[in-house]
Amino acid sequence: MAFLCVDIGGTNTLLGIGNGEFQVIEKFDTEEFLKDVNGKTDEALESTDYSREQLEKVALAVAGPIDREEKTFRPPNFSSSGLEKVDLGEAFSDFGEIMIVNDGTAAVVGEYYYGDHGAENLVYVTISSGIGAGVILEGDVIEAWNGNFGEVGHMKINEEGPECGCGGTAHWEAYSSGENLPKMAETLFDAEFEDALEIFEAYRNYDSKAEKVISKMHEANTIGVTNIANVFNPEKIVFGGAIPLNHTDMILEPLKNEVKEEAINRPPEIGLCDLGEQSVIHGLRAVCNGKFKPSQL
Repeated sequence: MAFLCVDIGGTNTLLGIGNGEFQVIEKFDTEEFLKDVNGKTDEALESTDYSREQLEKVALAVAGPIDREEKTFRPPNFSSSGLEKVDLGEAFSDFGEIMIVNDGTAAVVGEYYYGDHGAENLVYVTISSGIGAGVILEGDVIEAWNGNFGEVGHMKINEEGPECGCGGTAHWEAYSSGENLPKMAETLFDAEFEDALEIFEAYRNYDSKAEKVISKMHEANTIGVTNIANVFNPEKIVFGGAIPLNHTDMILEPLKNEVKEEAINRPPEIGLCDLGEQSVIHGLRAVCNGKFKPSQL
């Protein structure tokens, strides 16, 4: 029997299917996917030799607090679209056994089993629409009792600061995520940018306001990553998500020196993830193949 893997990210959703071999089969805009889960999933399956009836398991990774008992999740970055709570149990009721995993946890599992890091103490950090993390220590996946582990983007890094998508203030995510960078620019520097990409492009063109925004982002990233390094003491911290994958020089190069100065233990090796945008979906592959069993499943 085959299994389906669905990585529901803050911006895009990836679908993959496996039955011995594994392949990524489709990519959708997340908000569009969540409005028509059945239709979009059937559309993706049309490119394969599988039907719903052949799917024994469905593994889902989501960016946001999950409720495994109810099979729901609350995506903090979708509030403007009206998607405040998503019932995955109902959406995938025709697709076999349903397993739900935090996307940061799935990502570090994917990197551990299918990447080439050679580290038993590994942290994965994603910086994209939001910020999250997954942690493996001594080869064991660290996962909270209810699966909601690694919400490092909601670490408070200042006493006061810009509003986060979750409604809190001065969270790391409020300074550095793709969703919140333009809001931070307007709140702190009275600078108007259409999106995060425009900020990065303006920075490369020596725009003075963009330079202030990126400097504040660097400051937040240094605090967030140093805290992760000091709490978990990993051998390696690897980064995924659209922002570090597409702007590596602006994100990782400053961190390597700054975290080295601030880390109380031996500074971790800092680099990009091996699997690019497919870290999460390969973590779900590991779940379906029995390499990792999430808590309470």
